[in-house]
Amino acid sequence: MNLRTFRLQLTAAISVVAASFLPANGQESAELHSAVSELAEENGFNGVILVAEAGSTLDTQVFGYTDLDAHTPITADTSFAVASLSKSITATLTLQLAEAEQLSLDDTVSDHLSFVTHDWASQITIRQLLQNRSGLGHTTDIPGWFEPEWKSAQTPESFLEAALDLPLKSTPGTEYYYSNIGYYLLGLIIDEASGASYETALSEMILTPLGMEATGQIYDSPAPANHALNYLQDGDDLIQITLSNTWMFRGGASLYANADDLLAWSHALQSGELISEDSMALLFDPDTPMAWNIGEAPLAEGAPPTPVRTYNGDMAGYTSIVSYFPEHDLTIILLSNTGPGYRTLLGMTLEIAGAATN
Repeated sequence: MNLRTFRLQLTAAISVVAASFLPANGQESAELHSAVSELAEENGFNGVILVAEAGSTLDTQVFGYTDLDAHTPITADTSFAVASLSKSITATLTLQLAEAEQLSLDDTVSDHLSFVTHDWASQITIRQLLQNRSGLGHTTDIPGWFEPEWKSAQTPESFLEAALDLPLKSTPGTEYYYSNIGYYLLGLIIDEASGASYETALSEMILTPLGMEATGQIYDSPAPANHALNYLQDGDDLIQITLSNTWMFRGGASLYANADDLLAWSHALQSGELISEDSMALLFDPDTPMAWNIGEAPLAEGAPPTPVRTYNGDMAGYTSIVSYFPEHDLTIILLSNTGPGYRTLLGMTLEIAGAATN
């Protein structure tokens, strides 16, 4: 689809679709709703935006289409691949298993995966995998990664061989280096430590208890019925991208979810329902966080910075961000299928937070 045509259609869709979600709890909610709608229009946003306080939704708005050609409208329960946002959930699951003494954060890769015979296997710990400080490379470092033919030809065995044969980027524990490979190994470690599988442990310990029925793995079959197609910009056009061998993202970037499910997870996590205070301190450590970015930002011009915990995902047009503002008990979730960049999503998040708190 041509980008100009898409933007014209999206502007029309915003005026029709967003109005049906207007909250009915006073002028402040109406002002927040208007601010979110204006931001979406300014940024050509196609997707779902949810704002919640203390786990209760203040505003949900939807914009545009799950299928740009068929003009199938996005709804509040549309699911999206959340890409690397999956890491935050996998990290929470790993900490739950540590609390259950099914693994230790100081266990090494070789303690759980005897088939990994590289020298570094006895040096890299689960803690370092969670922190992206293992020294392992990223999937994009694998020769051939950006060639569709390479991806489609891989088996779990050949993919793991290619991933593990990459040279270390640094001595384990010394430097941050983002690594899908590290989180793929975490999935395998969870298989071994749980005595079941990563998918089963995730379902039993997080998804089912929280009622996250719209969340699963992108390699599940069949795919969810109300799932957004993904689009990337190609010159002046938006083109739909087909993903292959998505099991390669297992553990680190393989989940799909809708906004309500992500709110249920985020609220349970931030309120201390899923892991202990000690585990939360590790997860949100500002120096060595585990699949979160910890910082602060002003929510209005001239205002003092306020703490924020945020993480995002980006995969072939699927982009997502979940942000939590502890001082306000405020959660903001953005899910899109047309590839707005991280800076765009974060900028929108901060403006929405300002509208919700000022």
